[in-house]
Amino acid sequence: MTNIERTDRIDKLKLNDEQYFQSVIEQAYIVGLFSDKEIEKIQFDCFAFLAKLTERYNNGNSSSIRIETAQNILTSVMFTIGLCLKTYSSADEAAQALRDEKLEVLYQKGQKQIERKIHISKLIHSRITSNLFETPNVFYHASIVDSINGFFKLYRPDYFAHEINITADYSTCKPVNCTMGIEFIREYLEYLYYENDFCNHFQADNVHHLLCGYEDEYQNLLINIFEPVYISALGCILIHSDVYTLKLSCSDVKHLSRRLSGCSDIEFRHLLDSALEELITTLAISPKTAAYLNVCLEKVSIIIKNAISRNVPEKAFLILKYPEDTPEFKCSFSGKMDDELYRKVLQEVVACQTTEEKNQIIKKYIHSLADLEDIMLDAELSKTEMISVFQELTTGELAALAKKYDIYTKCSLSDMHSSEMRLYNCLNSYIAMLAPEQQSCVKEAAKIIRVIE
Repeated sequence: MTNIERTDRIDKLKLNDEQYFQSVIEQAYIVGLFSDKEIEKIQFDCFAFLAKLTERYNNGNSSSIRIETAQNILTSVMFTIGLCLKTYSSADEAAQALRDEKLEVLYQKGQKQIERKIHISKLIHSRITSNLFETPNVFYHASIVDSINGFFKLYRPDYFAHEINITADYSTCKPVNCTMGIEFIREYLEYLYYENDFCNHFQADNVHHLLCGYEDEYQNLLINIFEPVYISALGCILIHSDVYTLKLSCSDVKHLSRRLSGCSDIEFRHLLDSALEELITTLAISPKTAAYLNVCLEKVSIIIKNAISRNVPEKAFLILKYPEDTPEFKCSFSGKMDDELYRKVLQEVVACQTTEEKNQIIKKYIHSLADLEDIMLDAELSKTEMISVFQELTTGELAALAKKYDIYTKCSLSDMHSSEMRLYNCLNSYIAMLAPEQQSCVKEAAKIIRVIE
């Protein structure tokens, strides 16, 4: 007997995963599964259920509510019912359920789905945090531990199931497709789990020195940690070196660049596929994490290709760096002048009419970085006046200010007062105006300076 395959009338490719409920109704109507009257009934049922939920939201006292809140609850209802509809094997069956079942029943089934996803998400989160990869990168811990804990505390699936409430600053290598509520968190945590699991195959110290090769201050940068580790591990496999060390020399990187740049697209991908296969075997990576690595290989191969085509292969295959071996210069922002003398100098600077006069007084009386910073903050110098002061500074003094104000990491902006922000912006503008060679000197000097208050 010949098998007869069922043909669905609704094309699932035309459904919107984020607005699943609405898209099922829309497509069901387009293909003739719903009549105008049935659409009107679903809309009426939606608003009737919204009124019921609104009354419950107000503890039974009233159905009056702010329009924004009502819209949010309605979005939550549609999101929740959409989760229920996704459990049906086809969109046609989901449409049939909308015809046969009361919306409130579908909503309750959707709430069950949310409960299940919350439970699974908490399990994944617990597994990640119990074996969290050690890194000084502040965003890694803050996003995976603090933000997710915050989500579970704030999440209100009964009225606002579609909301996330957190920023989830740390991005995964594979972008999260779901954008709403517990669906987003569930997928986000799953990707984080695989990335955390992969990184745990390496010593934290080796990964730290690898990321220092990207940027000394990577601790304060919003970067994905998994990607550079993954790329360097593939590089080590390709040159047959010890993958656990993640160590590639300059000559290794040049060799990789020559080898990969000479490949056709097919050869290039074949090399990476083979390297990944060996990497999975060598590290005894779990099947699910291995599958994630496979999915991410396309993005990783683009990163490698782009770096090689721009003749900067070291941007993809990072070279370990050991900042602790780099000479360090201490710059003191202490040693301030006598308070009475400072007040007189400040009054003179404020009273001056021209930029030149202010500059002369500052040059005459200010002899420490601490006093220089104070006078620039307290005298409310204009941008022109600040730049005039900057022009008198040495590269080391500019670098010390740049380091003090995190010009290159921008991690303290939210903590700055308005006067500090003005100094920061002027300094940033002035350094950007310098010749590229001078900018590079200031940046390199800032890397080896340690500011002492």
